[in-house]
Amino acid sequence: MNFSTSQWLSIIVLDVLIKFVFVTAVGLLVTYGLISIDSLAMAAVSLSLLHFVCLFLGATLVVAPELLGVQLSPMLKFTVSVALANILFVAVLVVLMWPGPNDIPRTADGPIVVALVLAATNLVALLAVAAVGRLIRRLKPGVRADESAPVA
Repeated sequence: MNFSTSQWLSIIVLDVLIKFVFVTAVGLLVTYGLISIDSLAMAAVSLSLLHFVCLFLGATLVVAPELLGVQLSPMLKFTVSVALANILFVAVLVVLMWPGPNDIPRTADGPIVVALVLAATNLVALLAVAAVGRLIRRLKPGVRADESAPVA
């Protein structure tokens, strides 16, 4: 994932904002204002941090085959690392939200659906910043679309 520092910061800010709006909207609808916005904001930040830990682990796992001499294209690396990161994100959330033996019986699809919806919000910020970065590279004079270095 060859994002610049400003692109990573943009992804983080956009991801936290999306999760804050989502978590706050759902939290306020569920609790009717019985819990504070601060705790909902902390939940959004925590989910966003989990997302970036999963992104780091996914990107690290994608680079591992290079130790064996297997080279992957940059687009394939990006796609596989995002997919691995979101699979890991969903798995961690499902494990954390799984009902315990003393909980009120409920179906298992609740945690899975919530984790999948939150994984979809991960993709919005990441793909939006990637698309804008690609568009900016295409529009800059002297920069080819498939390279970030100026053409001589």
